[in-house]
Amino acid sequence: MGTKKSQGFDSLVSVEFTHYRTSLADPDGVSAKAFLDALVKAGVLRCDSCKSIQEPVVSYQVKIETEAQERSVVRITRVGSTQKCKR
Repeated sequence: MGTKKSQGFDSLVSVEFTHYRTSLADPDGVSAKAFLDALVKAGVLRCDSCKSIQEPVVSYQVKIETEAQERSVVRITRVGSTQKCKR
């Protein structure tokens, strides 16, 4: 990250997480909250309210064979205009 703060997406977005894991978590065990908070802190998203993010935030899990393949992929797609977020 550079020193200049990004303004983030200026439109309503949908957010989808895909987690590739050797051991799948319980369906309620994969929370998007920490990921969304990190995207706001990094300046990718302006805020994590319904003014910026279309609900629901979708999270998938895919079983893979080795720990070296484990990763999480975030897909952010513009879906419309947004209102101003209070920071």
